Amino acid sequence: MLSFSAIGQEHATDETTTLMRRDIVGGINFNTHGWGIACFYGFQKNYKYKNTIGFTFTNIRHEKEYKIYGDLSNSKGYYLGKLNSLVSLRPTFGGKLVLFKTRRENGIEISAKWHLGPSLGLLKPVYLRIDKVNSSPVDERYNPTVHNQGNIASRSSWLKGLSEAKFVPGAFAKIGFDFDFSHIRTTISGGEFGMMFDYFFSNNVNILYNNPKSNFYSCLYLQFNFGQKLY
Repeated sequence: MLSFSAIGQEHATDETTTLMRRDIVGGINFNTHGWGIACFYGFQKNYKYKNTIGFTFTNIRHEKEYKIYGDLSNSKGYYLGKLNSLVSLRPTFGGKLVLFKTRRENGIEISAKWHLGPSLGLLKPVYLRIDKVNSSPVDERYNPTVHNQGNIASRSSWLKGLSEAKFVPGAFAKIGFDFDFSHIRTTISGGEFGMMFDYFFSNNVNILYNNPKSNFYSCLYLQFNFGQKLY
């Protein structure tokens, strides 16, 4: 008698290996109001759900901002009418639910994510390099009633005016979808997209001259992630 053996179905890689229970992820964030960085630590709650803690740090621009340049070829671009720069650090707690789990090499893992936490805003006045008659340009706080395209040479260092910055606390939320393309089981490589929301408790968040003050900002974001999975 002859006997034959055959494999009818390939075992999924993660069905015979230990579950990776933790991960550390860093990312570069680009959004419709600016850009920034993010870092998160995740720990397994159950087979498909992780809790995450971390932070997101980005600048927040007004939707009507546009960059212009002075007459000199080496002029640094500046935003005409911009009164203040706003940046925000958001420590957050959240979760990540796996919707489609990778079961083969070169597969894509898709997850839904959410984060909540405080939004620690810093509102800093804008300084510009102003041309002076018979002297070199000087740094002055932007005053729309005095400064215009005729006497603005370029922008100043972002650090100018930092001592005059004001702390504006608020709340932050983020929802999105995460895509992990890594074919190595212990690494994370991919990205995510979704929406971010900032609400500041102060009514004096004024970024752009001659525009209404706003304490609520929402944006679409795209983030490129890299990280490590741990046991």
